[in-house]
Amino acid sequence: MHKSDRRGLLFLLSLFVIFAVLTGYFADTEYSNDIVNNSADTTLHKNPSQHKEETADAYAVPTRKVETFCFDPNTADSTQLLRLGLQPWQVRNIYKFRARGGVYQCKEDFAYVYGLTAKDYKRLAPYIHISSDYLPASSLTEVRNGRQRTYSQRAQYHNHSIEYNFKEKWYTPKIKDGETLKINSSDTTELKKIPGIGSYYARRIVDYRTRLGGYVSKEQLLEIDDFPAKAIAYINIDSDNIKKININKSSLAQIKHHPYINYYQASAIVNYRRLHGMIKSINELHLMKEFSQEDLKRIEPYVTY
Repeated sequence: MHKSDRRGLLFLLSLFVIFAVLTGYFADTEYSNDIVNNSADTTLHKNPSQHKEETADAYAVPTRKVETFCFDPNTADSTQLLRLGLQPWQVRNIYKFRARGGVYQCKEDFAYVYGLTAKDYKRLAPYIHISSDYLPASSLTEVRNGRQRTYSQRAQYHNHSIEYNFKEKWYTPKIKDGETLKINSSDTTELKKIPGIGSYYARRIVDYRTRLGGYVSKEQLLEIDDFPAKAIAYINIDSDNIKKININKSSLAQIKHHPYINYYQASAIVNYRRLHGMIKSINELHLMKEFSQEDLKRIEPYVTY
């Protein structure tokens, strides 16, 4: 085709496209106007009151008829609870409470239902009837009577025990003036026979005796805090079985365990025997600055070589 023919053909195609677009636009506009007009006519022909009723019906919330009747909150089902005017979420909470093992033991317990108003509780309270099956087991007559008998038996036993202990304490025999007990061989029961010595000081005497290895003098008892000095007159020292520490064979921990030897003194003994060999007499401890003359005098009955 010549150049002029192509131009003419393109012009005709352009006119055809423009015509088709305009035809479709006017057709859509006319259809939309018809829809709008029909809707307006329908609305105008309706009664205004009828229009309001239809609008109200669309947003209306169905109302429930509230009733009152006797019920047990432990057994009432959801239908009954809803008829009583409770909200669905309150009913669900009641069911959850009962599922966890909760029990309404009295009508006042029902007041703790979440969201229950004072007005609703006062309205429902006269109709709440708790079955006797849900009352506390402690309210049963046989339980109360049995508990009273148990209390009575316990009281009798307690009073008897008090009386027995009182008599035992009151009539604990004590040694007389001039009599003595061997301090290193007596147990706590015998030590309580000493005037002024009870269970507390008897245990303290035995505990300190174990740590020392035995008493070698009466004055050692005064090293116990607040020891009654008058009890010393009833004590006899039996020093035959004094337990001694072999300072050549004992470890540092064993040596310092004695009440008269501290950590530094025990270390000095261990270091001395490591450097100089076996300790043969108490005199060798004089060479150690950690020991005074008084210290050596105190520990001499308790060391061996």
